Formats: sequence, structure tokens, C-alpha cells
Amino acid sequence: MKPIDTAVRKPATLDDVAAIAGVSAKTVSRVVNRNANVSAATRERIEAAIRETGYHVNQAARSLAASRSFLIGAFMPHLSSFYFAEIFRGAAKACRQYGYHLVVEEFDHGVDTMVDRYEQGLRSARCDALILTPPVCDDERLLAALDRDGMPYVRIAPGIRPGVSAALSADDAQGVQQLARHLWASGRRRFAIIAGPADHAAAMIRENSFVETLAGLGGDPEGILLTRIELHESISESGRAATLDLLRRVDPLPDAIFAFNDEVAIGAMAAARELGLTVPGDVAIAGFDDSYIAQLAWPPLTTIHQPIADLAFQAVGVVASGESFAASQILLPTSLVVRGTA
Repeated sequence: MKPIDTAVRKPATLDDVAAIAGVSAKTVSRVVNRNANVSAATRERIEAAIRETGYHVNQAARSLAASRSFLIGAFMPHLSSFYFAEIFRGAAKACRQYGYHLVVEEFDHGVDTMVDRYEQGLRSARCDALILTPPVCDDERLLAALDRDGMPYVRIAPGIRPGVSAALSADDAQGVQQLARHLWASGRRRFAIIAGPADHAAAMIRENSFVETLAGLGGDPEGILLTRIELHESISESGRAATLDLLRRVDPLPDAIFAFNDEVAIGAMAAARELGLTVPGDVAIAGFDDSYIAQLAWPPLTTIHQPIADLAFQAVGVVASGESFAASQILLPTSLVVRGTA
């Protein structure tokens, strides 16, 4: 009987991969670290050699050599929403592509303070940078704490201190203007807004753009009804409750409602049906985000598409570039998606 080979196979090294691919170890390192300065053919040859050898990156050694942790931190709220699910999806995808790991710190609106969550969690993780989303990106105390510690950060849709950090935003006004013109062209004249929190920068941009565009078309800004929601466990329920309250106390009723986001719009649709109104016959309803529930609703929801996952993906890309990114300012387009509710 052949004796069993009990020798432990040594882990593959960069040199092993380089020998099989016919390149230098430095070129293999460029591919491993997602450096763009490698030809497609060479990259494919190296990736095939990596699969053949079973080579795995020594993360500790990589971090030490690069003086980076390859960790990116993000705050996520203690509530379920399409927006933050997309943020997580885009950031996680980018981290896989660039060789980073995503560290998530959960918080609860109205309970946690962001400085506490940072100091008790993400600060000790020694992340290379943090991704800050609304409304965290506009928390003055948190920004001051990050600046104090020299912690780099990239903000998504900030509303204050423009230029203080790298920032990415969707052009909210662009899509809202298209929606307002569409509703006006379809003959709607009595408008209502189920608005987001007043401290949410993007919510205020959407609200103001809607009012200003209608005013430019000949509408009366003073005649636009408005009620504001606060975020809690069920955003759709917040939208339903706010819409019911509005529709029960006004006469005549609005014939078009613009909701802060798709989840609020779904709640508004439920409220309209509860009061015996047809959508879009009696009242047109539109949201913002172009979430999966917009397509599943009946009628399918007219909404504004914003590239949420791409915002997060590009935010990670800014960090992964390894260059100074303090002044990076990126604006991504939005667009109207017309469906059955308007």
C-alpha cells in the first residue's frame, strides 16, 4: 500500500503565480490590488494562474505593505428601506471589485447619536475612510469628530458644507422638474406633496424643485398642499398616515400627489384607496427612487429613477483610488419613469 503523504502543501505565493503567468511578481501585485495599469490579456493570464494555484491574498501583509487597512466603514439605519439596501448593494459590490471589506455600523433614528456610534464602533476599526449617507452626512457633530481624528470620508447627497469632503449626489432637481412638467401637461392643477424630513437635504431639494417648476408653469405655489413625514420603522405607513390626514382635512382634494420616495408613495396609494379614490383617475401619485416596489405596485408607480447603487459604488471607488479625494464632487443624472399611477 502506498504511504499517505502527510506533508502540508505550502500556500501559493506571488512568485508562484508570476512563474505560471510568465510575468513579474510586481505585475501580479498590480492585478491583485486592482491597479488599472495592466493590459486585459495580461490580467486574464494572471487571474487564470491565481485560480490554478489557489493563491489567496494575505490581507495582513497587504495592509502592512500599503499602510492601509482596506476597510471602508458605513452607517446604516435600523430600519428597512430600498434606499439603504441599494447603498449596501453598491458599496459591497465595489468593495469586492477593489479588494476592500465593508464594515457596517447600524444606528437607530432618534435613539443613537452618530458621534457615539462612531466612537464606540467604527473609530476602533481603523477604516481607511467612511461612507456617509443622508442624514448622517450632514451631522455637524459627527463631521467635527471625523475631522478631529483625521478620518477621511466621502459623503452621499450632502446638504451642508459643500466642498468640505469628497461628495456624490444624484441630480434630484432634474428628475423632479420632469415630473412636474409631466403632471402639468396631463391637466393636473391641484397638487400636494408628502414631503420628507426637513433636515434631509435631498428631500428639500425635491420639494423646492417641484414647487418652483410648477410656479414657472403658471401654478400657484401657495396653493400646493404639503405635509411632512418623520422616519420610523415603516416608511410606507408614515406615508399612508400623512396622506390620510391631509385628504381628510382639505377640500377640494388634490388631483396629483408627489411623495418624497416610492415607499411613501405606496402608503399614499393605500390612503387614497381607503378613502374610495381611484388612482390615477381621481388622483395621480408619483414617487422617487424607482425601487422594485414601484414596478410591483398596482397600478405600477410613476417615479423618478436615481442611481442609488452607483452612487455607493463610485463612493468606494473614490476611496480605492488611493489619491487625495477631498475635492471630488460627482453629480449623477436622474430621470422620470412614467407608469400607471400618473
